[in-house]
Amino acid sequence: MILEELLTKISDEQVLWVSPEEQTSVGDLRHDIVACRNLLRGIDASRVALELADSIGALTWMIALEGIAEVVFLVPDSLRSSDDYSALKARFQPTLSVDESFAEKASEKSSDLPVSPKAVDHTRWVLATSGTTGTPKLIEHSTNSLTKTCKADTSRGREFTWGLVYDPFRFAGLQVVLQALASGSRLVLCNHIGSVKDQAAFLREKNANALSATPTYWRKLLMSGGLGNQSFRQITLGGEPADQSILNALKAAFPSARVAHIYASTEAGVGFSVVDGLVGFPAQYLEQGVAGNQLRISESGTLLIKPEEHAPSAGGASLANPDGFIDSGDLVAVREERVLFLGRDSGAINVGGNKVVPEEVEAVIREVDGVGEVLVKPKGSGVMGQLVTAEIQPRKADTDTAALKKQIMTHCRARLERYKVPALIRFVAEIEHNPTGKISRK
Repeated sequence: MILEELLTKISDEQVLWVSPEEQTSVGDLRHDIVACRNLLRGIDASRVALELADSIGALTWMIALEGIAEVVFLVPDSLRSSDDYSALKARFQPTLSVDESFAEKASEKSSDLPVSPKAVDHTRWVLATSGTTGTPKLIEHSTNSLTKTCKADTSRGREFTWGLVYDPFRFAGLQVVLQALASGSRLVLCNHIGSVKDQAAFLREKNANALSATPTYWRKLLMSGGLGNQSFRQITLGGEPADQSILNALKAAFPSARVAHIYASTEAGVGFSVVDGLVGFPAQYLEQGVAGNQLRISESGTLLIKPEEHAPSAGGASLANPDGFIDSGDLVAVREERVLFLGRDSGAINVGGNKVVPEEVEAVIREVDGVGEVLVKPKGSGVMGQLVTAEIQPRKADTDTAALKKQIMTHCRARLERYKVPALIRFVAEIEHNPTGKISRK
């Protein structure tokens, strides 16, 4: 059982997880794992839907289930309350749902005596994609594939306190959880704290010095002003294309931090990171590979990735083509020896037969001084099929929006093909992000 073995490298007294409601030491966690396994005696736990809203409780059950359940559906809190969940759960067909009422029984039957429920060789983990532009898909991983890039240096890991703003059962959040666990780092969970500014305050209070978040979240964090004199040693971006403006802004705000842009997806698994401060990744990766992965660009312009070992599956079928490559669905383009991420192929806008990737237009608009955040989306047109529109959140509330609109249009006309230039611009007080930390595009 790989996850539980990671605990053997950390002292029982060390505080592992901290949330606004509680904190858990390694010793506490060991005791709670035994209690959870006690409750599983005599129960068919072959296929488990793990539905707990409490993040620390959910992570405890995840470790307890490894080596006992054959398959575990790690259900994000936001997915459980969505319209999609009933259909996804029916497709998964669990033999057991671990929810709040079931988990409460664990403490009632707790015991320090070791128990040995029926064991399995390898537990498989089912994760839901974000469903940013459509219905979520269920992707199956192994523990090895999820922990592939985790660094297990506990002596160095003790120097880091990671913040978690993602749901721990989203792919990006689980990566943070597993990295902290593997390296013996403290993890500060603020994913249930309501506002970005309040999350920043909790991170500051608990001395978090490492944080992984989407570019959208980082922009909101910087605009909130809530970080104050926070000092980061590690800054990670992922989940969306990172444009040069956010990379520059983070380096300026936190000059001593190591800034890494990670490419990873639920479908392809863990990919690779880039730390040179530039958008995209070096074109030489297409020939040489990176971090054990082989990379290609499909005929339709999407990035193909061939994992070194495990290829994730969906519904029991491998996601890889006959050559072992998985289509990420992310559109890319080679420009000046860099491969740049443009956006999701599924989210493209069709303007008179021409494909417009919203993220590409957003990146150009963010180059304009005074722009805080941007959401580009389609508007129906009887002539062109669709038109490009943009919602703009100014950096400052008292911005002269008429002047800013003129600057944006001038800049777009100079940098974009005519069909990509927004036909309509609207200013808004705030652009929302969804529970995965990405701009909400539905």
